[in-house]
Amino acid sequence: MIARWFYDLDPVYNDFSRLTDVLDRVFDVGLPLANIRSVPRGTFPPVNVQEKKDGVAIQAYIPGVEAGSIEVTFHDNALTIKGKRETAFKGTIHRRERFSGDFTRIIGLPEGLDPDKIKAQYRDGVLAITIDKMEEQKPKQIPVKIT
Repeated sequence: MIARWFYDLDPVYNDFSRLTDVLDRVFDVGLPLANIRSVPRGTFPPVNVQEKKDGVAIQAYIPGVEAGSIEVTFHDNALTIKGKRETAFKGTIHRRERFSGDFTRIIGLPEGLDPDKIKAQYRDGVLAITIDKMEEQKPKQIPVKIT
């Protein structure tokens, strides 16, 4: 009896499954792990954020941006990267797949970072930012005495 009930629902389930697939393709949504993107399409610049023992390291991939147009600020555990990427094309553009124009990216970071110990370096299209943890937030090595 249960098996028969299950098979009666199978066509309904298949319809919902197909509808979900179609909507995912139309709106390009889904679980973050369902595809290679971890942020919505159009988020720029893409970043990697890594927490280390003594701080946080951020890499922002910003090829084609002049170093002078990049502004980095840190306030309330949020790192803001602003800038502008100019396009070299003039005239009619028939297809544009590369982002150009102003951009802003705000990245939430863990608490306990020292706003006075931030370093930023831009090289070969990669903005590398390191922020050290406050001394009281860093792990402390406790020596073990042998008795």
